Amino acid sequence: SGGGGGGGGGTGGFLRRFDIYRKVPRDLTEATALGGSISLVFYALFLVLFLAEVRNFLAVSERTEIEIDHAEDGILQVNVNVTFSKVSCEWLAVDVVNVLHQKREDIKDRTLHKYDANDGQHMGYANEAVDDRADLEHLYEMSGKGRDHYGNTRHAIEISETSKNGATLSEMLDRFEVVLVDFHAPWCIHCQRLSPIYEHAADLVKQRGPVEIDRHHKHAVALATFDCTIPEHRATCLKEGIQAFPTILVYRQSSKHMVTGAMGRYYEMYTGKREAKPIADFALSVLKDVQSKDVDALPMPHKGHDADKDGTPDSKVQAHGCRVEGYLMVRRVPASIIMRLSGDRTGHSVAHELLRLDHRISHLSFGNRKPSEVRQQVPDNMEGAYAEKPGRPVVLAEGIDEVGFSSLEDNRSNGTVFEHFMKVVGTSRIPASASKKKPILTAYEYSFSSSTHSGEEPKVVFSYDISPMRIVVREETKPWIEGAVALMALLGGVYSFSMIFEGLVSGAASLAKKRD
Repeated sequence: SGGGGGGGGGTGGFLRRFDIYRKVPRDLTEATALGGSISLVFYALFLVLFLAEVRNFLAVSERTEIEIDHAEDGILQVNVNVTFSKVSCEWLAVDVVNVLHQKREDIKDRTLHKYDANDGQHMGYANEAVDDRADLEHLYEMSGKGRDHYGNTRHAIEISETSKNGATLSEMLDRFEVVLVDFHAPWCIHCQRLSPIYEHAADLVKQRGPVEIDRHHKHAVALATFDCTIPEHRATCLKEGIQAFPTILVYRQSSKHMVTGAMGRYYEMYTGKREAKPIADFALSVLKDVQSKDVDALPMPHKGHDADKDGTPDSKVQAHGCRVEGYLMVRRVPASIIMRLSGDRTGHSVAHELLRLDHRISHLSFGNRKPSEVRQQVPDNMEGAYAEKPGRPVVLAEGIDEVGFSSLEDNRSNGTVFEHFMKVVGTSRIPASASKKKPILTAYEYSFSSSTHSGEEPKVVFSYDISPMRIVVREETKPWIEGAVALMALLGGVYSFSMIFEGLVSGAASLAKKRD
């Protein structure tokens, strides 16, 4: 018994030499009210610091790096939503030109749509247009009568706002129940081809109109021409919304019956075959419709009059205004997206001097991520393209802000060119633990600047330069060992400081008692 106790005592005595937690018997210690008060304060302080340290340990920090962009995909998606207030969709064309001298004119991507800006009606894709009927040849025998601008025998009435002998447009519309007016320009090759056809159609209407319609309505229908190149005629052509030559507008029961949309007045334009008989048949059919049904207003928007009953309208009713919306897949190199005017594919010559490409940008972004998906992972304080901040020049987040651009007011002869330049920088966010709910996010930010100047023809140019560098934002979390060390340091620090603080306060209290 003694040996065992001596052995145990020997081992215990050896271990007690290393004891740094030496205890003082409780009956030799004394508790004070001051010490209890200080202990409660430091208990509360330790609890607050402990919770703050745990929150800091669980927080995700960010580390930003700049590195060379080694994107394997050589294709970039460009998303656009641009509204043109003064141009019809059929005259808009989209080109892409890059620094590799690759050019795509009238692109055929079906991912880029055109909509009527007045009612949202889908007008087709970027390259779609009506059938080209301008190259139909027509032989017409001339006589010694009066000639038109192109040397053809004149049968259509020439409208003039300056000559005292000619009828003005308003007088023509008041005199006839139905009037077809060919707005043209002598320099236009398509107008030159249409001229003999149109004159022949006017002759047919003169011959057949009084017989087929009503012998008492000899001035019921007429075909007329209007030269938009005459300076005094410019205001009228602008008022009537002429955007390309030739344009044959259909007027029913004067101009008092108007239909307006969000972007302005609707027009009825003849779009049928460019042949004499179809044009004449159309004019007489419209007159029959007006007189028999007492229909004196325009057909419904986007509808028209089907004269030959083949199921395809020979006219269409539309207003100015076109929204280009969708996306383009382009090479991942600096390039320009050009939105311009083109009428050749529709058998027209665009009237650049009468058109303005005033536009409003509602959306402009790069990449295949939707803004709503991006913002779910992007912190509120993130700068750049996907930041939801009112007042940005162009906000990519679902049209929060829209920016409008207008043509130069003093630009009368040439077109206004709008230049928009973007410096695009890729930004990748790598989550601390990527998953399906929180995948690696790649977005594009850009700076935006614009300028306006005069050019040979109006157009809108979106030029962008892709930076060879990209910003990488990595989310980082602290390792468990770092959190454990921080908590132990906190515990030891608070305890040590509390002991020192309590000693100072107790010493000061004892000194004060001695002086008293």
